[in-house]
Amino acid sequence: MKRFLNPSFVCFVLLFTVMTVAMGSFSPAYAAATPSSKTLEETKNYETDTLKITIEQWCYHYKNTNLRFFIADVYTTRPDQLQTAFGGEEYNQKPSQTSEATSVIAARHGAVLAVNGDYYNSEKDGFYKYGLVIRNGILYRDKSTNYEMLEVMQDGSFRVLPKGSYKEGDGQNHLNEGVVQCFNFGPILVNNGEIVELPTKYKISTKDSIREPRTAIGWVDNNHYIVIVADGRRKANHWSDLGMTLQELQEVFKERGAQVAYNMDGGGSATMILNGERVNKSSGSRERNVSDIIYFVN
Repeated sequence: MKRFLNPSFVCFVLLFTVMTVAMGSFSPAYAAATPSSKTLEETKNYETDTLKITIEQWCYHYKNTNLRFFIADVYTTRPDQLQTAFGGEEYNQKPSQTSEATSVIAARHGAVLAVNGDYYNSEKDGFYKYGLVIRNGILYRDKSTNYEMLEVMQDGSFRVLPKGSYKEGDGQNHLNEGVVQCFNFGPILVNNGEIVELPTKYKISTKDSIREPRTAIGWVDNNHYIVIVADGRRKANHWSDLGMTLQELQEVFKERGAQVAYNMDGGGSATMILNGERVNKSSGSRERNVSDIIYFVN
């Protein structure tokens, strides 16, 4: 006995197939949650003839959580006041051998403001094997990567390297162009003053439902930088709940006028130090050891 398919059913199947194929490359535009209120809780100031820093402690209130994060506006007089340093004072592909607390590295370098860096030697997914690593004008690694990178130029400005835009072995040319720092973590949050569409697949989740402690850095103009560290994974004493989404980071950077902003290593590594004192509350019981830091000096 022959069976014939219902024409309406066939049309439905064809339409569903076309829509599925078309949506295969679709990237959902995740949105930042809207807080019910925003409270500026505290402000810290530091100023010399060459460096000015204002750190604001904010608490955003949501229906089921609070978010505390710290925004540091940094004004320098020279581009070389933004510097980096390795844990153990050496480039090393084995983090257990050289990692140190952000505060320890910062103290050794006389840093006024310091945050954790990009965890360039993370062993997760073989991350230590990939990417362009330039620190303080020295080329340490020159490999391709599937991740987005951030470069700091000799004049202090930032430029981003989207996925697939870097040619392996081209590191010396980047040095010749004036690159003094290159970081590997990401993703890129803001470029040309606008929020960018986040990749759907990355080394960390980019979903707008994922809250984590965060560290990120942005460039406004003329030696004006913005550094953000968000707390998370804490519920004690009503301090904070789970953390900040990448979309919320993007919104804050854009509101503050960042032309470029880039996400660094976060989670338990997220740390901000001002004059030797920890500004934020890390997610663990103690400050985590990290592979590198970004810092500012007088």
